[in-house]
Amino acid sequence: MVNKAAVEVVPFSSLQKHIHPFQTDCRNILREPKAVWDQFEIIKMPNQEVMQLKISGELQEDLNIRFWSRRILLYDKKNKPLPPVILPLVNLPLKADTGKFLISLNVPLDAQMIAVPLELFGDERFRYLIRIKGVSAEMKVTAMPMLDKVGKDFCSRDLMWAGLGLMGSVQKQDTSPIVTTLDQQSFTFDTLSFERRWNWKTERSIRLQAYTSTFAFNNLLNTSAAERIYNIKGDVAFTKRHWTYRNPLFKVQYGYLLGGEFERRAYSFVKSATEAGIGTGMHVSATGGGYAELFSHNNKWYTDVSMRMHPFYMGIDHTYSGFAVSGTLGLGYALDYERSLGVYTYGTFFQGQHTGSDDKDNSKVSIFETHLEFRYGWLF
Repeated sequence: MVNKAAVEVVPFSSLQKHIHPFQTDCRNILREPKAVWDQFEIIKMPNQEVMQLKISGELQEDLNIRFWSRRILLYDKKNKPLPPVILPLVNLPLKADTGKFLISLNVPLDAQMIAVPLELFGDERFRYLIRIKGVSAEMKVTAMPMLDKVGKDFCSRDLMWAGLGLMGSVQKQDTSPIVTTLDQQSFTFDTLSFERRWNWKTERSIRLQAYTSTFAFNNLLNTSAAERIYNIKGDVAFTKRHWTYRNPLFKVQYGYLLGGEFERRAYSFVKSATEAGIGTGMHVSATGGGYAELFSHNNKWYTDVSMRMHPFYMGIDHTYSGFAVSGTLGLGYALDYERSLGVYTYGTFFQGQHTGSDDKDNSKVSIFETHLEFRYGWLF
C-alpha cells in the first residue's frame, strides 16, 4: 500500500512575528530557500513490521540537505510518543550532483505522526521540522521552519521616541576678572525630547536625538531668569554581525558611535559686586563612544545603554573648551508590534573654560546635568 501527500511549506517570513518587537530581519535571514518538494510517500509492505518513508525533491540553488538532529520523533494514533528512530552518527549530505535528493527511512508500523528534522545548508542554513500526520488515513505533510535554528541574527528596528520629563542640573563657575564662585542649581519639569533611529546599512545605523529644557537662575546677585537649553546629537552607530552576546535572559548587540553635538546653553557672569548678568553661548563638539542594546528573550523588554566622550569643543559665538562625558540608560516595553513605552535617563558631566562676548564673562565651568523621561515610541 502506498500513501502519498503534497507538502505544505510554511514560509520563513511567517516567523517575523516571533522575533523581538525591537528587531527586524534586515539581513534577509527569513528569505525562502529555492527548493521544490515532491510528494511524500509512505510504503507499507505485506508482512513487514516497518514501513518506508520516502522524501524527494530538488534544490535549485547552491544548497545541500541533511538531518539537523539524529532523532526522528514518532507518535501513535492517540498522539502518545513512541521510541524515536535514532540515525547513525555519520550525517552525510543527501543531494546528488543534479540537485535532486531522495531520502528513505524505515519507521515502525504503528507510527501515525512522524517529525523529520531536515536542514538545507550552504553559506546559509534553513531548518525545517517536517510533520507527517495521518499516516494510515488522509495524510498531511507540513514543513515548519525553525526560527531558533536560523541564527536569530537580526538588526535593531527603526524607531522614534517622543519624551517628556524633568531635568536636574548643577552649574559651578569660578569667574574672572571679578573673582568669585557661582554655584547654581536648577530643577525643572519641562524637558521635551525627540529621538529617531534608522538603519542606514546592514551594520550601520544613524541616531539623532534632540531635547530642550529650562535652566533657572535664582537669586543670582539679585538677578533671576530662566533660559532654555537646546541640544542636538547625531551619531553613526557601527556594529558587526558577530558582535553579539547571549545568555538565558537576553541577547546583546553592541558597537561604537561616532558623531557630533550642538548645544545652546546659558551662563552667568559677575558685572560688579552687586550685579550679575546672564548670557548664552552656542558650541559644537565631536563625540565618540560605544553602545549596547539588550533584547530580552520574552520578546517584550528592550534596554539601551550608551556612553560618549566629548574630547573636542568649538564655540560658535564664544570661546569654549574642555572635556565632557555623557551617557544614556533606557528601558523600553513593546505594547504591540508598532508601539512602545519607555523610561530613559541620560546626563552629561563637563569641565572646562568659558569666555563669552562680554569682557567680564570669563569662568572655569563645571556642569552636571541629568534627565529622567517618560517616552512613547513608534516602531517601523
